[in-house]
Amino acid sequence: MWSYVLGALGVTALFTIGKKKWYGWAMAFTNECLWLIYGWTTKQYGFCFAALAYGSVNAYHGYKWRKAHHGQLRTLA
Repeated sequence: MWSYVLGALGVTALFTIGKKKWYGWAMAFTNECLWLIYGWTTKQYGFCFAALAYGSVNAYHGYKWRKAHHGQLRTLA
């Protein structure tokens, strides 16, 4: 059951990121934290590794997007 909920949240986060909404990365980060907890409690440590990897990629791209977005806003002002 939980894997379906977390999967749906992850897909929703991807669509939100695709629409260039800042909270998409927050959703993705939250989702990866939940996958980490799920993997740890069910002793499926592959999920923990994947959650750390995906979370790192999401954090990096969220940071780069935010930096570019804020730089773009400053040039318009």
